Formats: sequence, C-alpha cells, structure tokens
Amino acid sequence: MEDKQFTTQFMAVLVILIGITIVILVIANFLYSSDSSAMDEEEQQLVAERIKPVGDVHIGSVPASEAAAPAAAAEATTMVASAELNGEAVYQQVCAACHTAGVLNAPKPGDTAAWEPRLAKGMDAMYANAINGIGAMPAKGGRADMSDEAIKAAVDYLLQ
Repeated sequence: MEDKQFTTQFMAVLVILIGITIVILVIANFLYSSDSSAMDEEEQQLVAERIKPVGDVHIGSVPASEAAAPAAAAEATTMVASAELNGEAVYQQVCAACHTAGVLNAPKPGDTAAWEPRLAKGMDAMYANAINGIGAMPAKGGRADMSDEAIKAAVDYLLQ
C-alpha cells in the first residue's frame, strides 16, 4: 500500500510543480512581452551601431569615394619608392630592422669582420644579393616596390 500512496503523492507534487511553472510562464510573458517596433528610434540606432560589420565587401563596382582612397595611397607608395633614392632613408625603412639587430646573422653596420668576406666578392655581387635576396634576406629586403637604384643606395649607405 505504501507504493501506491507514494506514487499518488509524487504525481500530485509533479502536477502542482507543472501548474506553477505554467503560471510563471504566463505571467512572465504578459509582463515582458515587447514588440521590436516598440523600441524607440534612438535605441534601434544604438543596436544597429553595435552590430554593424567592421568592413564592407563590394562586389562589382566600388563606390567612387572609396575607390579614390586606395588609388591615392598606391600612387603615394609608388612615388615614395621611386623618388626615395636617399640611401639612409631606404636603409631606415627597409634594412635597419634586421641589420641593426643582426637578425639571422645579418651583418651589422660598421662590423668590418662580417663585411670583409662579402666585400671580397665585389660590389656587383653585393648589389645583386641585396636586390635578389640571399639566405634569409628576401629580395629587396621584402620591399618589392623599391627600385634597384634605391636598394643600391641603401647598400652604399650601409657600407659607409
């Protein structure tokens, strides 16, 4: 008889708990029901600003205002690369990152012991290595936009 009594009480507790859950859900739905159109315009703008994408993807033609900026930047880079034949400036922009610190055994400026074996091959070999790359050093120090003359000027500056 105890099993039947336990089952009856257990079922009664379950029904009461389910009933309480339904009542809570109905009250919550009534109190917190909101429509997205109920948001004021300022709140909608704030939400749109928070979820906007970081960048834009354009398929097809790019709007004229956005197309002008990259073209101007590319033109400026090309002008800097071609006009900048100053060896010191090219060295500071391209070469100094590795040669000043001696990264991957890059010979440091003023280290005559490191430069002697390289200079023994001649200046043409030095220029060719700087332009085409050698070992861990990429061609033109990783700046393919630099002219050969600019790289040669940087080599001359580095060897002073």
